[in-house]
Amino acid sequence: MKNSSLISNIGDLFFEFQSKLQFFEREYLKKNGIDDVTPSEVKVLFFIGMSNTKSMSAIADDLKITRGTLSISVNNLVKKGYVIRTRHKQDRRVIILYLTKKSVIIVKHYRQFYYALLSSLLETLAPEQAVYLEEVLQKLNNIIETNFYEGIEPFHDN
Repeated sequence: MKNSSLISNIGDLFFEFQSKLQFFEREYLKKNGIDDVTPSEVKVLFFIGMSNTKSMSAIADDLKITRGTLSISVNNLVKKGYVIRTRHKQDRRVIILYLTKKSVIIVKHYRQFYYALLSSLLETLAPEQAVYLEEVLQKLNNIIETNFYEGIEPFHDN
């Protein structure tokens, strides 16, 4: 295995970051009086907000979740008054999602959280390090979208 100690350290840091991020996303939302949506639901709102005419299928694909999982989230968000669900005018089978004014505010808070997080990070980096970080994240996104995991042998606990 390539440099297993480095891989282990990076993996530990990555998992630690993921855990802390989820915690602080929730804390930030609560601090701003947004306590009736989860960070996962906010991500759904964010993706709906990126395009005001996205179908359920397109959003599920973007989020890399099943349509059923998205449907459950959307049902909850509709009940809470954050999403409007309508049928496409030409193709009644297609469901289009829209944000309500109430949810636009949440998406703006979410963007502000990430902007502050990334701005704080960039302040600690030299310009060439920031460019390198962007390249690394792009490579990581490209790798995760491949079937890199298909060659992993099953773990056997002996």
